[in-house]
Amino acid sequence: MKKQFSILLILLLGLTNYSYGQWNAKGTSSDFGISWGGFVKADYMYDTRQNVTAREGHFLLFPSLANMEGGKDINSEPNFNILAVQTRLTGKIHGPDFFGMKTSGVIEGAFFGQSDSNINGFRLRHAFVQLSNDKVDIIMGQYWNPLFVTAVYPGTYSFNTGVPFQPFSRNPQIRLTTKGKIRFIGVVFSERDFASRGPGAPAGSSTFLRNSGLPQFHTQLQFGGKEFLGGFGLNLKTLRPELGGGTITNKVLISYMKATLGKATFKLEGIYGENMSDVLSISGLAHDQNGGYTANKTLSVWSEIEGKGKSMEWGIFAGYSKNNGFNDPVGGDIYGLAPTMDHAFRVSPRIGWFSGNMTIGTEFEYTSAQYGALAANKMDIDTRGIDSVSNFRVLVSAIYGF
Repeated sequence: MKKQFSILLILLLGLTNYSYGQWNAKGTSSDFGISWGGFVKADYMYDTRQNVTAREGHFLLFPSLANMEGGKDINSEPNFNILAVQTRLTGKIHGPDFFGMKTSGVIEGAFFGQSDSNINGFRLRHAFVQLSNDKVDIIMGQYWNPLFVTAVYPGTYSFNTGVPFQPFSRNPQIRLTTKGKIRFIGVVFSERDFASRGPGAPAGSSTFLRNSGLPQFHTQLQFGGKEFLGGFGLNLKTLRPELGGGTITNKVLISYMKATLGKATFKLEGIYGENMSDVLSISGLAHDQNGGYTANKTLSVWSEIEGKGKSMEWGIFAGYSKNNGFNDPVGGDIYGLAPTMDHAFRVSPRIGWFSGNMTIGTEFEYTSAQYGALAANKMDIDTRGIDSVSNFRVLVSAIYGF
């Protein structure tokens, strides 16, 4: 894999030089090519217990359920790791206009792999083209899920970026964004690396969405600018969990704001939705008692305040998620991401120092989760007899941008 990536990188760099040379020699355009950037990031982490994570503990979601053996919770044992898999390479492409619209593109990858089995492998993050004029921006390709609002998201050093309280996903899509003080965002998208969970695919599969015959639809209104920004949106997703069976349509509502307060910035976001496992939120899908499907309802809210000086930056993130149970009585198996967890919360302060292209930061992340079980009414979550579990992570990150 490393050899293949080295060959690909050499070819891309060679193509960059060739493109510039050819266009300049013809005298057609000197504004065409690709510029490279990214960062190198090393993370040092220590956890006080075992956790539900991805990539050997790098991407932390929440503490693992207690596992009692001989009267002892064996998941209470600590864990540590050192990884550099978040290191990233970004190619920004610029070129001639398309029927009067400015064109650009992005190719971005990281060494995060697609799963624990190929960690350190090069993985596609973003790949899109963009058309722009003074009225609209159009993006076609793989980019952030619209529930991950690029104007308002947590600035944590941890790569989990506030998950599971903050939706997190990248999706193949076509997106239209208008320009002005009030902006409309419309997105039609599919699933790929981050997918809904269901029968035969406990970790997720795009098959459930594809077999519905419908993409996900998202509409959003955003307003304001640098000093204050706000917005709200609606997301609709239709799944067919099994061929020959029916479909289920789930909705998500999102609202957010960001305000500059002197030298500090305050952010606040709330999400209420059904079956959001594809964006790494606590939620699930199940067979109901009438031969169809039902989904649970999750409310999440997070806030953050952060500031930056001449050589120091700081921030405090806090998030809370609550499982509000299933819409209908469950009559079969349940699928999802901790679908019977009752609630979880996190508080994570951070501080860092930067100079030139280098940043060294540390973050203290306390996450607590209250697991539960399906109640007698087959809809709500019962936590009786189940203790909450907590983890404290100390993270140190070294980041060198280029």
